[in-house]
Amino acid sequence: MRPVFSMLLSLFSLLCLTLPSPAAESPLPVRLQAVVDTFLTENPSVPGVVVHIISPPHGLDWTVVAGREARPEQAAALSAAHTFRIASNTKTYVAAAVLRLVELGQIRLDDNLAVHLSTHYQDLLRQDGYDLDTMTVAQVLSHTSGLYEHPADPRYAEAILAEPQHQWTRDEQVRLCVEWGDPVGQPGEKFIYSDTGYILLGAIIEETTGLTLGAAVHHLLDYETLNLPATWWELDETPATTAGPRAHQYFGPHDTTGWHPSLDLYGGGGLLTDARDLAWFLRKLLAGEIFARNSTLTQMTGRGTLPYRLGLMQVEMNGHLAWGHTGFWNTFAFQVPGLDLTVAGAVLDHHAERGQVLAERLVAAVQAAD
Repeated sequence: MRPVFSMLLSLFSLLCLTLPSPAAESPLPVRLQAVVDTFLTENPSVPGVVVHIISPPHGLDWTVVAGREARPEQAAALSAAHTFRIASNTKTYVAAAVLRLVELGQIRLDDNLAVHLSTHYQDLLRQDGYDLDTMTVAQVLSHTSGLYEHPADPRYAEAILAEPQHQWTRDEQVRLCVEWGDPVGQPGEKFIYSDTGYILLGAIIEETTGLTLGAAVHHLLDYETLNLPATWWELDETPATTAGPRAHQYFGPHDTTGWHPSLDLYGGGGLLTDARDLAWFLRKLLAGEIFARNSTLTQMTGRGTLPYRLGLMQVEMNGHLAWGHTGFWNTFAFQVPGLDLTVAGAVLDHHAERGQVLAERLVAAVQAAD
């Protein structure tokens, strides 16, 4: 009997190795929900996580939600409809708006900043040694202009924490760039991320269009045609009635929801949206649905440096090229063309593990389903 028993045991072991596990048999949405739930468990400071995932090969156009809209245990459950500040994810929208002005013949990427900046800002920057006759629009878009990054200075966070309701002006923030730091390189020399550069681009958009920044970006990108009903520029626009409630976003122990939005409003940030709109904007942008010419998208993804093109990060996710951006408030949006996959959303605490890590896990889960 022993040989027969051994043979049966071997067959059972083989079956255990070859049969799919219960997890592998689970529908993909269930596995994606488990990824988000696990991420939330690993980051106990985070009240909630919301991610929208688009994957036509898998029939996905779906929002994954876990947790609550705020930290108190009695807070309402977070939902797909909740909106949030997207911080530097705004830069992709601003870059796309600049490129629309390029298509309209009102700006050229190789124009120097002296062509478009007001005399006031030119004088302010020149006194700190910036060569505005050499610095180009494309260099500012790709963070290769040599402009100092004023929000990276610890004094900026200290000032915000000391007075969260302070109403910052664009002029005040550009002055911080001049007063707190010097040029970090010659124009075109190297990639150094700079919020200040996008604040200057915001000023150029307003000067060129005669509109406020939020209205100009809205008009140039045409939110209505793109079907972005939950996207608006804070203070500058009134949210549509279709936009959902605000989620609470945290900076460590601080609930930042009531902080005055002017701390990040003038082009480096400024937009609020929900996870669905954030995902679909990036997807439609990279599908060429925003620009009038294919060559414009080619410029956006082709100029700049390997880590950063024109308003878009270039990263690797699970062995695949991904385009997208992240934001200070732990927001993220990435498109993986090789998998026809888009993931975008928010982790509601800046100090938690990066949302980009969650995006990578979700990409791996979708790839494993193939």
